[in-house]
Amino acid sequence: MKKIQNFSMIIAVCLGLFVNGVAAEEIEINKDLTIHYEQAGSGDTTIIFIPGWMMSTEVFEHQLAHFKGSTHYRALAYDPRGQGKSSKPVEGHTYQQHARDLNQLIEKLGFKNVILAGWSYGVTEQLAYLDQFGTERLKAMIMIDTGPDIAGATRDEWVWYLNDDSDGYSRGFTEGIIENRESVISGFSEWMLENPTPENIAWVSKIAKQTSSSVASITNATGFYLDYSEDLIALEGKMPLLYLVRDDMKEVADKWIQTNTPSATAVYMGKHMMFWERPEEFNMVVDKFLSGMDDI
Repeated sequence: MKKIQNFSMIIAVCLGLFVNGVAAEEIEINKDLTIHYEQAGSGDTTIIFIPGWMMSTEVFEHQLAHFKGSTHYRALAYDPRGQGKSSKPVEGHTYQQHARDLNQLIEKLGFKNVILAGWSYGVTEQLAYLDQFGTERLKAMIMIDTGPDIAGATRDEWVWYLNDDSDGYSRGFTEGIIENRESVISGFSEWMLENPTPENIAWVSKIAKQTSSSVASITNATGFYLDYSEDLIALEGKMPLLYLVRDDMKEVADKWIQTNTPSATAVYMGKHMMFWERPEEFNMVVDKFLSGMDDI
């Protein structure tokens, strides 16, 4: 079913399909980019879940299902350009551009009260949005297993990579994804999971394979240089913040959080895909956070 909506004299063409109470839709951002998104629930506040590197809306299936009956919150997840079912343009594969795409998505859908919930490099994307567009539409921020800085001097910092890449970790996901695509995708999928069964690895790998190796390499390489610490620290005491972090990063993440945004809520659980593997526990934490916001 096609629906035509007019938002501030901008006509967006959306294709909607409801499956188990979750609507799968597409919206044209510009002539080169159509964004696939899925949403559930309704209300004045929209929680936007942003997937990580090579991932798609599929990973947030349990969160969308959780909110499908809500009349207070709308939950939405989308595929960034080059990922999932969204367009695969040649250009624009930086997190700054991803953030501009996100801004267009928010504007075209007419959202006013937004909670951004990024996961992994999706955190980088939401912080790139914050850096460029400020807090006018933002009500809160949820950061899932990534800090504001991507590279640091030592492993005592809350980062993914080392500045000198002495452990080869960054190179492995930049050059490696091109030279050894199957191996990198399989290994990365296994690493993210607390329960890495062959079935789970295959499911995550299938999602990752929707992103080309060149796009995956570019988004990883350009992310290496980004540090949005100042933007996030500036929110301390001004906006509700929630961090959900995997157990093995508790020490370094908690040190950063307590030093820089001490009023934030921080919860530690599972592995990188804790929201998919521990949905009841994860969703309960989010519900409690949202309830606390309502009490303010």
